[in-house]
Amino acid sequence: MSTPSPGYPVPDKRYPPSASVPVARSKSADADRDPRVAALVDRIGPAALREHVAELAAFPTRHTFSPHLDAAARRLTGRLTDAGYEPARVPWTRSGHTADNVVCDKPAEDGAGRLLILCAHYDCRMATAGDSVSRAPGADDNASGVAAVLEIARVLRDVPLRDTIRFVLFSGEEQGLWGSSAYAEDLAAAGTPVHRLINLDMIGFRPPDGSITVERDLGNAVPGNDRPSREFGDVMAQAAADYTDLPVRLGPIFASDYMPFEARGHVTIGAYEGEGNPHYHDTSDDVDTLDYGYLADVTRLTLATLLAVSLPPG
Repeated sequence: MSTPSPGYPVPDKRYPPSASVPVARSKSADADRDPRVAALVDRIGPAALREHVAELAAFPTRHTFSPHLDAAARRLTGRLTDAGYEPARVPWTRSGHTADNVVCDKPAEDGAGRLLILCAHYDCRMATAGDSVSRAPGADDNASGVAAVLEIARVLRDVPLRDTIRFVLFSGEEQGLWGSSAYAEDLAAAGTPVHRLINLDMIGFRPPDGSITVERDLGNAVPGNDRPSREFGDVMAQAAADYTDLPVRLGPIFASDYMPFEARGHVTIGAYEGEGNPHYHDTSDDVDTLDYGYLADVTRLTLATLLAVSLPPG
């Protein structure tokens, strides 16, 4: 019998429980860098990412309690369908409210393989958590993460992989990880193992040092998954060095949709721009405040991380 998911506080991504630490990473030797990965990451560009962000930010709000959330889910379902997938809207109910997660799979080449999840939340809000009517573009938080998931799904569509990649776009994150908690519970009830999970939350506002923070599991609910999370984080940090020029910082996972999966023993990491976006949960978190070259680089390193795990040798 699965353990009920714990309740999570309303997330605040501004205040990590510990400081991130810069880490030096050198590019691998040319002989060690896979030209297939390089060719695929080169297919990620800023223009398409900006288009996705603008499309989501055009909704008056994507608050979980707003009627616009359903329209946003329809738009995302359409985008994934256009990319060649068969997405599903998976409903969840919490505190009398029902909304949908948007889910689709890219199956492993042989139909077997492990399950890897790439996820981001598509809901957003203003400073007052219950304000479901004020204008809230949510460009960085978190149309940026959603845009990256959509572009990675597009690039991977016809690439043979050893593992199944599941793309999941959660709602209810801003109320306390409601959509991800329900989905983690569903997977546990079905006995579905998750090999690795990557969460993207706020990856479009370039920090002053231009870095990306690779978030790893450092304690939390299940200590046994810390070491593989740190090792998987090292894969992401090396991907950043090999396929981008972004400096890397290492920090903790916190206050986002990987937490319910970590609590069930899964190995999770995340990418995060770090503290300092002055537009956080504000009407000013709009399209023109993001750096799309930076967002493209974070998308590239995330794609390279998935390929490092799942691309067949040869």
